[in-house]
Amino acid sequence: MDRPLADFVNMLRYGGVPVSIGETMDAARTIDLLGYDDRGLLKAALSQVMAKTTEEMEIFNSCFEEFFTPGISLDLETALPAGDQETAEQNSDLEDASSLLDQLPAGGQQQSSGGNGGGSGTGNDSSGEGAPDGSSPSLTDLLEKGDRTELALAMTSAADQVNLGSIVLMTQRGLFARRIMEEMGLADVNQTIFDRRREGNDAGADQLSERLDILFEAVRDMVERQLALTSEGKNTQFRQEILKKVKLNNIETRDFKLMREMVRRMAKRLTDMNSRVRKVKNRGHLDIRKTMRRNVAYDGILFETHWKQKEKDRPRVLAICDVSGSVATVSRFLLLFLYSLNEVLPKVRSFAFSGTLGEVTDLFDRYGPEEAIPMALDIYGGRSTDYGQAMMDFKDLAFDEIDHRTTVIILGDGRSNGADPRTDILKEIKTRAKRVIWLNPERKSAWGTGDSEMDKITPYCTKADVCNSLTKLELVIRDLLKSSS
Repeated sequence: MDRPLADFVNMLRYGGVPVSIGETMDAARTIDLLGYDDRGLLKAALSQVMAKTTEEMEIFNSCFEEFFTPGISLDLETALPAGDQETAEQNSDLEDASSLLDQLPAGGQQQSSGGNGGGSGTGNDSSGEGAPDGSSPSLTDLLEKGDRTELALAMTSAADQVNLGSIVLMTQRGLFARRIMEEMGLADVNQTIFDRRREGNDAGADQLSERLDILFEAVRDMVERQLALTSEGKNTQFRQEILKKVKLNNIETRDFKLMREMVRRMAKRLTDMNSRVRKVKNRGHLDIRKTMRRNVAYDGILFETHWKQKEKDRPRVLAICDVSGSVATVSRFLLLFLYSLNEVLPKVRSFAFSGTLGEVTDLFDRYGPEEAIPMALDIYGGRSTDYGQAMMDFKDLAFDEIDHRTTVIILGDGRSNGADPRTDILKEIKTRAKRVIWLNPERKSAWGTGDSEMDKITPYCTKADVCNSLTKLELVIRDLLKSSS
């Protein structure tokens, strides 16, 4: 696969189009057949391969127009005003370097790999025909010759060498522009300018310096264009990677929308992993009895086989969430996560408490998680936390529903404000349930300090762990689904 296609695929992925490996291979074969010459035909063909929905088609069209629009512009003629042509021709020291760009044939006259920047860079013997040993012309040669095509090729090659496609932040523009210039041979050009001034050739030094400034500007434009192509998608991805690890208590309100979308994507991925229908053939353990019975018609020859498969035991989940204070933010995302897994966790009952405890399952069924979560926080939050009262209320509401298939998830910091946490009820729950999982947003070193009752609570939990980020929350849900398969 060629580099432009790889960069375009990355741009689509950052933009929100999930281009698969198979689709990328199809796109590569499409380009092999059509090439890049007919832009309209290429766009139509690639859109059929890569875009699958109306939304993805809109993103594809936008990315295609941005990516395949030429973005390198080198106007070196501004470095030599028309009035300076006679002076340049009369200056014997610049005789080999005074070819004015308005006299150059379009596109230059020689082919060069560019981007090497490794020439001698002395500048006083620059014929533009390459170094005596046959290597690529130096950057000084290309600037003095004014070959836009070769300079553009050199810029592109240098950008590949410094991996310009990895640019993410606005603050990296200057860094990448400098790296590209250094890769092209900036040091040699600066040395040539210095040598000319030392020799008294100020006119030649000024001309080369002006052309270098124009090249610098062109490189900065290329860097900014690359940043514009992928920065939005990359910055979003960069932001998401950070938010996955940030403590949920520290999530700012402006990031809630992005976090909700991340939770939905995580839940969809876990759903896909745990709801795939396995093919009957060649899976599980061979069922000898059914296989023999099925092949009686073939005189016992095993033309058809039957396999034993283990059915997934979908867990019944009871989620108890402390919605007081800072714990409410973590509870918000746990509830959203559980209800986004309705395909593989169809039996979820949710309870919320700070003082008294109440069931909020009906709110989710009636309004959906977007509206139900704020309502639950408003109804049951904002009171002094009392784990003992919450345990008694839970026993009254759902104790008879707990059996060997039930997983009870309790999210809270275990701080009961000095009240009895009623671990005796928690012990009964553990005896009846398949497992009891306690998730605490506080670090373990804080467990048991102050009014924390975690030292009393932990012995009656199948698992008690820290859960204060989206990454850890995903791991908990993944383990829950894995243990149920």
